[in-house]
This record gives sequence, C-alpha cells and structure tokens, in this order.
Amino acid sequence: MSGDHSSDKATRYTPWANSIEEVAARLKVDRAQGLGAEEVQQRREEFGANEMKEGERVSPLMRFFAQLKSPVVLVLLLATLVSALIGEFVDAIAIVAIVCLNSIISYVQEAKAEAAIEALKKLAAPRTRVLRDGQVLEAPSGEIVAGDILVFEAGDYVAADARIFEANQLTVDESLLTGESMPTGKILNAVGESVGLGDRTNMIFAGTAVSTGAGKALVTAIGMETEIGSIAGMLEGTKKEKTPLQSRLEEVSSKLLLLCLGVVVLISVFGFIHGETWLVISMTAISLGVAAIPEGLPAVVTLALALAVRRMTKRNVIIRHLPSVETLGSTDVICTDKTGTLTTGKMRVRDVLFADGQSISANDAARAHSPELSRLVRSAVLCSNASLNQNGEITGDPTEVALLCLAKDAGMHPKEISAASPRIAEWSFDSVRKRMSVATREGGQVIIHVKGAPESILSLCSVTDEQSGHITKLMETFSCQGHRLLAFAQSEPQPDAHKWAELSLERVEQNLTYLGMVAIADPPRPESVGAIAACKKAGIRVVMITGDHPATAKAIASELGIVIPGKFEEVLTGVDLAKLSQKELEIRVKTTAVYARVAPEDKLRIVEAWKALGSVVAMTGDGVNDAPALKAASIGISMGRGGTEVARQASSMILADDNFATIVSAVEEGRGIFGSMRRTIQYLLSGNLAEILVMLGAALAGWPAPLAPVHLLWINLVTDGLPALALAAEPVPKDILASESKPSPKNFFSRKFYGEVGFVGGMTAALALAVYGYAINTADEITARSYVFSFLVFAELFRSFASRHESKTYFQLGPRSNIYHLLV
Repeated sequence: MSGDHSSDKATRYTPWANSIEEVAARLKVDRAQGLGAEEVQQRREEFGANEMKEGERVSPLMRFFAQLKSPVVLVLLLATLVSALIGEFVDAIAIVAIVCLNSIISYVQEAKAEAAIEALKKLAAPRTRVLRDGQVLEAPSGEIVAGDILVFEAGDYVAADARIFEANQLTVDESLLTGESMPTGKILNAVGESVGLGDRTNMIFAGTAVSTGAGKALVTAIGMETEIGSIAGMLEGTKKEKTPLQSRLEEVSSKLLLLCLGVVVLISVFGFIHGETWLVISMTAISLGVAAIPEGLPAVVTLALALAVRRMTKRNVIIRHLPSVETLGSTDVICTDKTGTLTTGKMRVRDVLFADGQSISANDAARAHSPELSRLVRSAVLCSNASLNQNGEITGDPTEVALLCLAKDAGMHPKEISAASPRIAEWSFDSVRKRMSVATREGGQVIIHVKGAPESILSLCSVTDEQSGHITKLMETFSCQGHRLLAFAQSEPQPDAHKWAELSLERVEQNLTYLGMVAIADPPRPESVGAIAACKKAGIRVVMITGDHPATAKAIASELGIVIPGKFEEVLTGVDLAKLSQKELEIRVKTTAVYARVAPEDKLRIVEAWKALGSVVAMTGDGVNDAPALKAASIGISMGRGGTEVARQASSMILADDNFATIVSAVEEGRGIFGSMRRTIQYLLSGNLAEILVMLGAALAGWPAPLAPVHLLWINLVTDGLPALALAAEPVPKDILASESKPSPKNFFSRKFYGEVGFVGGMTAALALAVYGYAINTADEITARSYVFSFLVFAELFRSFASRHESKTYFQLGPRSNIYHLLV
C-alpha cells in the first residue's frame, strides 16, 4: 500500500521487481474483483487523498516585507532618513519610490514561483476508471487508493503509479518524467530492482498519458509517494539561491554601511579635536553619510535589467526574474536537455540502408530516383498508420510520421500511394513478433508488406550470406549511433483469392523479399552546432542530461560537438550515479559530457555538484522531471512551446522558440549586463569615494565642510544618477563572447576594480581639495563651496564618457551607439 512506501530509497518498495501475484498479495486485492467500497474508504482514511501536498504558505504581506531585508534596501532607507532630517523631503520621497518599485517587482516574481506546485496538481486526471466490486466505474482521481485497479486506453491520463498486469499493444508517453522522446512500450514481466525510471517498463506513472493500446494496472503509490509526488517534494524543498548580481549588490551595500559608520566616527573625533559644536559635527557626519550612499544604484540596476529584458524578448527569450539576465553572463556550465532543445523534437528518417550495404541520407532521397528506394518508400507508406490531413500536416505515432515525411522528402505523395494500393487487411504489431504486416490490393493482385525490427524481418526473407553480413554490419553501426532501425520486406504479387484478414500469420509472412532499412532519430537542430561552438569560445561547458538511451545521447552529443575526445567524453547513467557519493560525483562531473537514463533527483545532484565546484550553472528543461533542478540551478531555463507549465513556473527564463541557440543570445545579453553593471558601479563608487575624501580632507585640514548635504544628494541623484542610467543602457557589443573573458562572481570586485575606484576617486578628490584650498584662502566660504560643487559635477559628467567601455575610447565607440548618453 502507499503506507509501505518511504522517501528513503534504501527501504522503498519496488513493485516493478516483483511478480504481479506478489504485488497483489502485498496490497491484499483480488485482480478479478478489485477493492470493495468499505476497503476503499478505510484505505483513504488511513493513507489520505491522492493529491499533492503543499508546504506552509507565506502570507502576501510577510512576503512583501521580506523584500525589505536586503542591505541595498537598508542603505536606501538610511538615505531616506538622512534626507528627511535635513528637510529634503522631495529626495526622501524619490528614494522611497525606488524602494517600493524594487520591492513590488521582487514580490511579483516570487509570487509567480509558487504556481509550480499548482501546475503539478493540474497534471492529474480529474476522473479515472477503476475496477471495484467487479464493476468498472469512474471515480475522482483524488479518491484513488493503493490497491485500486486502473482500467485505461489510448488518450487516458494516468492517476497514480501502478503495476501493469494486462496490456494490449500498450505504449505510454512518459516524456514529462523521463525525457524519453519516444512512447515507451510496456511489458508484464518483472524487471531489475535497480533499473532507472525509464526502464521500469511494467509500470505506469501518475501524470503520464497512454499513447496506444489498452490495459489494467494495480495502484502501488498515490499522492506524494508517486514519482511525480516525489518531484513535488523536491521542488518544495529546493530553495532558490541568490543570483550573482544580488550577492554583489549586497556586498557593495554591506561595505557601504560599514563605511558610513566609519566616516561618522572619524568626523566626530576630528570635530571634537577642533572644538566644533555638536550641531556642526552632526551635519558634517550626515553629509559624509549621504556622500557614501549611491542612492541611484537600485534604479540604475532596475533600468539596465529592464532594457535587457526588452532586447531579449525580441530574441525569443522571456525573463521571469530580472536579475537572471545578469546571471547568464556569469554562467560557465549549461546543463541542457536533448529532445526539443538541442534536437528538433521530431523523429525523422536520417538514412536509408539497402540490402547490398549501400546507404543514402534522407536529404539525398529527392535526388536518388532509384527503383530500390521507390519500392522501400512505397512499402514504408503502406505500413504506416499515420495520417495526412487536408492542410498537409501528418499526425500519428512519431515513428509512423517519420515514414510519411520520408516519402514527401523523396518526392512521392503518401495519399497517392495509399490510393493506388488500398489496404485490405492488417496484422498489428506485437512485442513477440516485433513486426506488423498489411495486405494491399494492387492491380487485381495482393502484395504483403511487412515492417518491423531488422532481426525479425530478416528471419522471413531469403538473403545471401554476403547480404546478411552487410545488413548486420549496418545494424551494428547505426544502433551504436543511437538510431532506431526499421526494416521492410514484401511478398511477390499473389492472386486475390483469399479472405486475407482470416489467414494465419504463418501463411501471410513467408517468402518475402528484403527491401532495406531506415534509420530514424531525432535530428539535431542545424543552429545547435554553431551555438555550442560559440559556448566553447566563450568558456562555457555544455553538458547533456537526458532520459534517452546512452548510445542515442552520446551519438547526438558527438555530432553536436559536446563530446571532446580524451578530455570531456564520459557517459554516466542514472544507475551509475546511484553508486557515486556526492563527493565522487563532484570529481566525475569534470569529465562527464553526457548523462542518460537519469531520474529527477539525479539532475538535481548534477546541478549541485557543479555548484559545489564554484560554477554558475544554467539548467534547461521542459518536463516535470526537470523542475527541481531548474529551481536549484543558478538560472533555470524552460521551454515555451513544448515545455510543461510546471517547468516554466520553476524557471527564471523561458525560451519562446525552444531553441538552444537562443540561450547563446541570452548569454551575450548577460555578458553585456555584467560589463555595464561593473562599469556603472565603478563609476558611482569612484564618485562617492571622491566626495568622502573631499569631506574628510577638509575636516583634517580644519576647513569648513566644502559641501552641504543637499549638494551631495544632488550630485548622487542627478549628476551621478542620470549618466549612470545612460551607461546602463549601453548596447551589447556584437563580439562580446569572443572578445571578453567570462565574468565570475569571484572577480567582480577584484583588486583591479578597487584599484581603479581608488585611483579615480583619489585623483578627483585631490584636485577638488586643491580648488577648495585655493578658493577658501582667496574668496569667501560660499564661493569656495560653489567652486568645489561645480568641479565635482563636471568631473563626474566628463568621467562618464570614459566609462562606456573597458578598452575603447568614446570616439572609437561613437556617439550614435548610445544616444541616451548625450541626452543626459
């Protein structure tokens, strides 16, 4: 029962490893009758409802006040208090508005994240069919209990995890859990206890959909104990970490708070030494505090990120969390899904393989015009159960669709082929024969066409030893490359003298002529190769994590350039990962390019291993199984077209076109934001340092305060703030990935950064003090203050021209590249 389960894998019951008789005995249920009404009620009371549980919710008011805890906000609130004390209420109101704007934005983004669990709930089927007291009836999914018998067919959504005991051509789409691109064929026999989720082929899982066939299954887990419930638990327990930008800004703010405290203490000491009054000392200390606080910094950051979001929207990137834009610039590892992201997500014939060992690519099929190709394509169309609608769209099983697409690529029309050779009988595919056959009427005669696994088809055909050797070699080669192989054969024309549908398979499937094979795979997106190459140049490691077969995954990874021979080529499966401790995994991730057949908790472990090594990790995904890792990653990237709502709600960024190449565009924007933020913060801090040094220098010299608090606020909010906003709007250089080194949270405030801030601030302060010293001795105090104020204003404005780029001058960049800078 559900009560037998545990979140601890070591003790968790594994029904897939037991016979159905053992499972039924454990659950105390008669498979022919199902549970009785009283037993259902008793189990529901004992084990609870079949639904996702939620953690403790935070009230909207508390969530809003939580946004006010960061050092950035504390600095701004201090600036508000200072402004109010000196009577500058307009400045105080402006700062409060900035605080509220940033808090509201953060509140809205955090509130959206809670929708992930709600989206998980919606995946459950509202009602499902169960066998109870010997009768098949419909029941609400929330009332399903362990021991219930589910009855399902094609198109049904599964309400709980269950062990299959009846199956008729049953396949299930489990992509949201496993990432497997093809529907999974189901069996009845027990499988190994330690097999991964994708290989538990005698189980069906809550939230998945039945693709073909029908069957019955015994419920073994409900609610939070299902695989999807386990994901919900991980999602609830995974906390989103601060982005590098948030950490950096908090670092700046913390240091500024300490600096404010330090300068207040210093000015008080010097004031007492010079015998000044408490009023003078207090006003000077307040002035220094104002000088230390860059009031416009949050506004600058918000505007820069908002402009980046606007640019990225035009490049098919939807940002759900503003700081995520900058996080991408620091990314050095991208853990990406395969299906639909690196690949097209659509199964297609890649190669056509003939009996003599020759082969052609599907792209060359239109130019081939060979009789052998025509015969094979005709047989493939006649054996396909996919359909072509009036709009020219092909629908059906992905493999069947691929066969009709091959015909279209070869210049042959599927409808014309089917019309010329109508089907009069079909012998469906089954897991024992591993093939299907059809009888078609062609010109008064009947031809049998057979499609299936190559070894199954070859057993029905007369081929020479040489042909058999060629075919076997092709099978080995393409299977190792991760392709799915289908072989085709047909009979000689026969008289239409039978009731074909009533003939035995032994009579139908004999004396066949082997036509060839097709290799089917989900092809890489053409742009993915260039995108991955760009990532390599930018110092970003790309890792593939997928639920597909290891051979398929490595073949695609090699084709895309993810695998680097001799350096970064290892392939690990979910079973391999289960044997590794987290410390061992942290060592192995450095050389592992591909992870296949992984479970949701495996993806989470991989992300955490890279983060433990100090990497900034981006994680892409589209399924429910990706959600915990998406939330735990430095930045989670979900798919907008083919992705699930659960994945989208758990992510910080959505790809509107589901294209890996779009991530590279986003990384460019992130690098650009990193550079502009670094230059803008450096610009603001050097100006503030100059103001502090001017005030301290004057105090040490025994001169009157050169600047009043209102002067400092004006410089910080207007003279510093507007040019800083223009610097934040600086466009991203086109060659940024190739020309600039990868940024890192560790080197944002490097010695070079502080050295430049100190040099510029010190030089500006020295010149300002020289001006003030000359003026205080040759003119009155008001005139001297005017000189210093004017000097600092023009120094800030002219210095902004040099802050637009790390290495290029203003004239090299040109005024037209950032018209905002001239306007302010």
